[in-house]
Amino acid sequence: MRFGDDIDVVLRRAEVLTSVGQLIGALEQLSASAELGPGGFLAWDVGRLGLPPSWAPAARTLDRLFGHPQVLGIVAARGLAGLGLLMPGTGRPARAALSATMCLTAYGLQARARYGFDGSDPLAFVTYACSVLEKTCGGDRRAREAVVAFLAAQACLSYATSGVSKLVSPVWRDGSAIPRIFRTETLGDAFLHRAVRDRPWLAKTLAWSTIVGELSFPLALVAPRPVARGILAAGAAFHLGNARLMGLNRFVWSYCATYPAIAHVSRSLGGPGAGPKTGRTVSSGRAGQQSRTVTSGPTVRGGDTGRAAGDSPGGGLDRAGAAGLALLAGVGVGTTALGLARQQRLRRAGSAPGRLVRLGRREVHVLADTSSGGPTVVFESGLACPVTAWSWALRGLGPGVDHVAYDRPGIGWSAPYGGAQDAEWNSAALVALLARLQAKPPFLLVGHSVGGVLIRSFARRHPEMVGGLVFVDSSHPEQLDRSAGQRETLPWVRQRLSTQWLRALVGGPTAGRSDDLAAGPFGFLPAAVAATTKARMSTPATWWSARRELRQWHQSWSPDAAGLTTFSPAPVAVLTAGETARSDPAHLGLQRELAELSTVSRHDIVADAGHNTLVTRREHADRVVASIEWALARTTEAGHA
Repeated sequence: MRFGDDIDVVLRRAEVLTSVGQLIGALEQLSASAELGPGGFLAWDVGRLGLPPSWAPAARTLDRLFGHPQVLGIVAARGLAGLGLLMPGTGRPARAALSATMCLTAYGLQARARYGFDGSDPLAFVTYACSVLEKTCGGDRRAREAVVAFLAAQACLSYATSGVSKLVSPVWRDGSAIPRIFRTETLGDAFLHRAVRDRPWLAKTLAWSTIVGELSFPLALVAPRPVARGILAAGAAFHLGNARLMGLNRFVWSYCATYPAIAHVSRSLGGPGAGPKTGRTVSSGRAGQQSRTVTSGPTVRGGDTGRAAGDSPGGGLDRAGAAGLALLAGVGVGTTALGLARQQRLRRAGSAPGRLVRLGRREVHVLADTSSGGPTVVFESGLACPVTAWSWALRGLGPGVDHVAYDRPGIGWSAPYGGAQDAEWNSAALVALLARLQAKPPFLLVGHSVGGVLIRSFARRHPEMVGGLVFVDSSHPEQLDRSAGQRETLPWVRQRLSTQWLRALVGGPTAGRSDDLAAGPFGFLPAAVAATTKARMSTPATWWSARRELRQWHQSWSPDAAGLTTFSPAPVAVLTAGETARSDPAHLGLQRELAELSTVSRHDIVADAGHNTLVTRREHADRVVASIEWALARTTEAGHA
């Protein structure tokens, strides 16, 4: 069997293109080797925490293999294997061994750390695995064709999956994802960010172009040859643009490396005219004599040389027909997407326990009663917590107590928001919401966790509107600087938010898993509310928005809140969860400082309460209500005075 055939050429091209990107990746990792060392983003002492329990017996071996600087040997081996695959004249056995090396090192590095990789890495792994598999098939042409078809299908599935995930995402459908992406430090571009920030129509156009392009990419497998080539060219241009604007260099090599396989399958399925072959092979009966092909169709005459039967009128699709088919497909995808967007909005509105209030172009979910004329209790939730977390406290408020509890953008049932949500924006957005609801001051602000930082920031900016503050196991503006426990926990929080987002994005509902952030404390809410809350917290938007809020918390919210150093004579009530205080003594000291913001204050420690159950358990929520009533009474007294 001669292996210098078309299949070998396809996989050789795939190996070379993929290896260029992976060699670049290895060099990048070696140049930033500190990230793999102690204290780095990809440090082994953090990565080992994510390993399954079944790996525990091999802990010492893994430490020797994945610790620093030994891990650099794995990265170097990966770079050398990639370089070997780029060398001309490398034989098939050597290519198989080098591709296997790339697979093994990729598996090891991704087992070592869950982060630091992107969508190009899994596809590169599949390409190398297909290269190894093809070389074990011997002379079986059908098996080798199946390997190439599998690689092409995996690439198309990758595009389609990416398109579907964007299609179901509200921030992609409304275009707000585009400014978010171009604003980030790792994937951002200042010029494009300004362009799309000030032109929502442009952001939406880019978002939908990406969605439609990714969803229609699998058509390259079955479309007529000119259309298939156009799709592949558009895909290559897309990745080159991302490389230039977003720094996604390896995507160009990993994804375009699969294009030879897609083109190979396309020639079999679509062909020049997308029509089935009508010939049959007839053996001459003599050993060594070549077979000849008998065609059942008409003879191709001189004037038609080079035209396939499917390209002729009536024999298949010509270029105009193919373009029309592509246009119809695009219109169909767009119409379907708009319908899905409308359905998702209706589902969100239908499952919301409160009402959706429109502020400009976004919708805010609120649980509110402002009919008594004030003062008004305003609830600010913790990170990723929907408004239903306050269910017991809201039920505990006496009749005639005006209140407003709301979901921040992307959390709970509120629509996401693509712009910056810094301290200034949050305060202005809350002012607009309270005005829209006709809530009357003075406002008694109640903040749980990171919500405590937000109410402190609001009070600094609008002291004339605020009659008192209630901090419920609140974050402190300086807690990362003064609490070693909080600093050590922060990377874990980031990791958990990312994990929850990925689970929601890929697997849908995740509530009920033992390590799920949405599963534990919200089970103490009223039964119907608990089920609704868990279901809502299984949406990707919740965790994406929570990740954005985590960045704003220490970049903008905390520095702004620290500007409020005194709030006398307004009442300030502080509740501290006993479990949090016991696990972090520095936290207790910071809680006492919150009470010192005013000379009219109280500080209560709820001994058996946890950070979240202080709000979600009924018996602890009663303590929250008691603090609210205490502060309300003093707010009213101050108003009469």
